[in-house]
Formats: sequence, C-alpha cells, structure tokens
Amino acid sequence: MKKMFYYTDVLPFLSRKEAAIEKLKRNLEIFKGADQDIHLIWHPWSKTAQYLEINRSKVTEEYNEVVRQFVSEGWGELDETATFQEAKEVMLGCDAYYGDVSDLAYEAQIAKIPVMLQNFDV
Repeated sequence: MKKMFYYTDVLPFLSRKEAAIEKLKRNLEIFKGADQDIHLIWHPWSKTAQYLEINRSKVTEEYNEVVRQFVSEGWGELDETATFQEAKEVMLGCDAYYGDVSDLAYEAQIAKIPVMLQNFDV
C-alpha cells in the first residue's frame, strides 16, 4: 500500500472559501474510494481552524465538520504534528505529496518524492 501525504494550507480556505471546501471534500472522497491502495495522511496546517475563526471565515464550521467526519470515519490518518520538522518527518515516510504549495512540497522534491499540487479550478 502506498502512503500519500496530503497537505492543506489555510490560505485557500480564506481566499477561495467554499471552492476550497468543495475541493477538500472531493479530494477526500477520491482518496476514500482508493483506500485499499492508498493510505492517506492528511496534514492540514496546524493553525487552520484557529485562523479561520480569527478571520471570521464563513467556512469555519464546514471545515471543522470535514475534519470531524474524516477522523470519525477512520479510513485515513489526520497528522496533527505542530512543527515543520515533525511534519517533514511524516512526509518523508510517504510515497508521494499532494496538496498546496508549501515548504514541505519543496522538501519532498529534494527527497525525490513525487509532488502534485492541487488546483482549485479543476
């Protein structure tokens, strides 16, 4: 079974709002359907919920519900490491990186881990 590291940043949720939530939901459904072949490790930026709340984002509750549902279904793993180094260690144990642009994506490239960046318009 392959391990996929899925990173989501707060910026798309703040700027793209509902489009970012819908992309997240679609991605999770796709990974859920492939859970016999791919073990998903989702690493949302550690302060996403906090920043959504601080910015009074209209998608705060919906984002929190997606996280709760993901955890309760138990088919993937929610990585809640708080530091870059800890998240990097988790990511380096994976076979591929998918998600938002981040320093972790660059670290994956350096480690020769395939990187695919998500596109909210697709």
